[in-house]
Amino acid sequence: MAAADGRDTRWGQHRTVRRAELIEETVRAVRLQGSEVGLDEIAAQAGTSKTVLYRHFGDRAGLNAAVVDRVHDYIHQALEVSFDATDTGDVVRLAHEAAEVYLSFVERDPEIYRFVVDAPTGEVSADTGCHGGLPGIMGDHIGQALARHLAGNGQDASCAATWGHGLVGFTHAVADRWLAGGFVEPREQILGYIDAFAAAGLVAGLAAVPQLQEQR
Repeated sequence: MAAADGRDTRWGQHRTVRRAELIEETVRAVRLQGSEVGLDEIAAQAGTSKTVLYRHFGDRAGLNAAVVDRVHDYIHQALEVSFDATDTGDVVRLAHEAAEVYLSFVERDPEIYRFVVDAPTGEVSADTGCHGGLPGIMGDHIGQALARHLAGNGQDASCAATWGHGLVGFTHAVADRWLAGGFVEPREQILGYIDAFAAAGLVAGLAAVPQLQEQR
């Protein structure tokens, strides 16, 4: 029985490693051939067959979701680094850092961004949502940071999720327009526009959020 368990463990490890390799090859294929690259091209890049991709990911939507997870891991780490270097009381700066991470990713890796945001029609996984999952995942992340700030100030944090998703949704729409226009305007200029809009809303919003003891 122990031997069988050992084989199962080794097989599970092999599948995990192979899955990670296939995700990396998918990323390479997207960068080389564009966000609309097909499974045939991805399989060729990976030196395998579509059957193997289906075995590991189920379908194109599953592969898309796996790349979303990989991208989110990167963005999550970038946000953590930015947030760790920012005073948690400076919500305006936190919003700036989130927008900076988002725009930098779009500018540096536009085809990967398109791939994870624009899931193929009819192939959207229940796990990825209508926008590939990335804006929603980031909205949750920013919302949690805002909730910690509000709770730390003794304020009602019930608005945090709405604000987090609103900030990311706004940045997402701006980024899509910027990308479609060919990055004509410099990133810092776009970031400045986002900062001006978000800062005014956050300052006014924070001032209007009541302290918890006032809600009796």
